[in-house]
Amino acid sequence: MKMLFTTMAVALPVVTAFAAEPISADLRETALGTFKALPSTTPAVANNPITPEKIALGKALFFDPRVSASGVLSCNSCHNLATGGDDNLETSIGHGWQKGPRNAPTVLNAVFNIAQFWDGRAEDLKAQAKGPIQAGIEMANTPDQVIATLKSMPQYVDWFNAAFTGEADRGTFDNLAKAVEAFEGDIGHAGPLRRLPQWR
Repeated sequence: MKMLFTTMAVALPVVTAFAAEPISADLRETALGTFKALPSTTPAVANNPITPEKIALGKALFFDPRVSASGVLSCNSCHNLATGGDDNLETSIGHGWQKGPRNAPTVLNAVFNIAQFWDGRAEDLKAQAKGPIQAGIEMANTPDQVIATLKSMPQYVDWFNAAFTGEADRGTFDNLAKAVEAFEGDIGHAGPLRRLPQWR
């Protein structure tokens, strides 16, 4: 116990001395030149006008484990909105409890990324949304199977019809991805504080 107090007595003044040093003006100027405030509105996404109906459908899909082949994993399993938009694991757990090669990046503010995934292989959130659903180590589903599952549920048929009016076949894998993109584009930036009660 005496050793603990001695260590604390020595360490506390050292930590306090470092904490008291002011931040240099150069560092502050560099940071201000590099980082900008996030917009307060949902940014536009390419070829996908954001509507409340798409956001609602995307939210349902994001939290629904029936999008995965096992019916166990949802987008929220790895991108948990209650824990900062990721799973806080070293590597994410997927289909059959397999460990993936990387951890899940946060989805919060991902709409501002110039590319998606850690390696940038998806150009936007639409392309990103399709990847994990089809990846054998993640959700292990196929586009045909996930759409057949969703079309078997009247509520999803209604949601797709409301979100994609004017299209002959509204319940498609591309439209699933657009809906998830709309939801993910609406969370983060001004979203978490404004929308927390809606998706919690």
